[in-house]
Amino acid sequence: MKLLYFFLVVCCLACGCNKPIFDYRLKYVGEYTVRSINSHWVMGQPVYLDTTIYQLSVRRSENRYFIDFINQNNVTSYLMETDGTLHYDSGDPHYYVSGSFLDKNHFKLQGGYYFLGGGSNFNADGTKQK
Repeated sequence: MKLLYFFLVVCCLACGCNKPIFDYRLKYVGEYTVRSINSHWVMGQPVYLDTTIYQLSVRRSENRYFIDFINQNNVTSYLMETDGTLHYDSGDPHYYVSGSFLDKNHFKLQGGYYFLGGGSNFNADGTKQK
């Protein structure tokens, strides 16, 4: 009988916690080198291409299902699914970003901003620094 009470107390404590038992975001935390291929275009003009290489940190967000991408200019929070898929909600219908972690050491992001007569796109590949 005492064992049954002990088991019920442990179950109540485990189910009553607001945090998940295992945080699946932990394997993605770290420092990444990112290579981004950017294209910018305006109607009637040639397409401008450039490549940017930068460093960023990936940290767990305080928010339960988000992960933060931190660079020297800002912090961007992405909704993260257990399969590594990343979602970003900008609130601007002209801007989109989507992507995912391919494994615990690599991610891909693609996105862009479109406006009347022009736009810009990016394809970014991140690799964790060992």
